[in-house]
Amino acid sequence: MTWGKCAFCEGLLGSQAYPQIEHYVSRKIDPDRAFEWTNLLPVCQVCNTSKGHADHQGSLLKPDSEDPEPFFWISPEGGITPHPGRNAEDALRASETIRLCNLDRGELRENRQAIANRVRRWLERTSRLAGGLEELEREEWDELSDPRHSHKIVVRHVLTLGNSPELATRDRKLFQRRR
Repeated sequence: MTWGKCAFCEGLLGSQAYPQIEHYVSRKIDPDRAFEWTNLLPVCQVCNTSKGHADHQGSLLKPDSEDPEPFFWISPEGGITPHPGRNAEDALRASETIRLCNLDRGELRENRQAIANRVRRWLERTSRLAGGLEELEREEWDELSDPRHSHKIVVRHVLTLGNSPELATRDRKLFQRRR
């Protein structure tokens, strides 16, 4: 479902923190949903611990049934905030998701910034190529567009802002097709 990544922070499970099963609605809030398949998400230990048993009453985004990408804005420094184009209700849900899962923590900011810089450099190099992608650029695109790549929201965000929204759309389709 998440291509080996945390459903909330998109970090690779097992490399940054131990993988755990998150109860979208805490088992302490609603014990009857403890083993309900649609209430379970693969997450990293940090996101799971940050959220704890909070009674978010649906304010937390549910990444298995709604696309979180349009809810967030990624700064050049890797910070994450609610997307400025969202309505007040959506902005509140994005804010709550950031807060509950601690999505603006230091290591995530650094990882998002590094990936954003890598995509920007790739875009800069490929913009100078007249005859299509060379082997190195094609290999790098294959890696960046792989659904298992961490922080896909950053890749697509930079592609869209970098005047390559068609590549961001293509990347989304690859992700959906491989699901």
